[in-house]
Amino acid sequence: MSFRCKGCHRRVSRRAQNADQDYCHRKPCQNERRQHWRSAKLRSDPDYRANQRDSQKRWLANHPGYYRDYRSRHPDYVVDNRERQKDRDRLKRDLTAMTRTGAVLAKSDACPSESEVIPVYYELLPVQSENLAKRYASKLIFHLIPISCSDIVVSRPSCKETTRGTLLGASDTARACPGPSP
Repeated sequence: MSFRCKGCHRRVSRRAQNADQDYCHRKPCQNERRQHWRSAKLRSDPDYRANQRDSQKRWLANHPGYYRDYRSRHPDYVVDNRERQKDRDRLKRDLTAMTRTGAVLAKSDACPSESEVIPVYYELLPVQSENLAKRYASKLIFHLIPISCSDIVVSRPSCKETTRGTLLGASDTARACPGPSP
């Protein structure tokens, strides 16, 4: 019986000894299988996670100059890492500033001012997965749907009266979106 390998996506024969085989015998596929197993084990087993952390600490204690030597042997890595760190610091600083000023906070019933243009509409769909972080969390997915119309209405009676795929015309009647303007 054959199956499709999760690593290389080739169709291969299943070994009789392993009825649940998901990966073929090729080295890259086996490495991917091991990586998936290890990441799942780290997520689900606190003892394994603690053992790995302790093992890494012991190795680093036995090789105290490893990272300093690595950076001296790989100057390109140092330059790239420094640039990536600057980007991470900039992003963190921007997010902190936005959170402090309230720019990232949203009100569920807030309407934009008359001069603002809403670039997208939102469609709320139920989540099909039960793997949520909070037991009683709302099970919704937000899909961004770009508006391709150039005649976006600036003033609306209420945000809740505009639905996905419709725009309000001059006579306040809903009409279908005509598509992109030429």
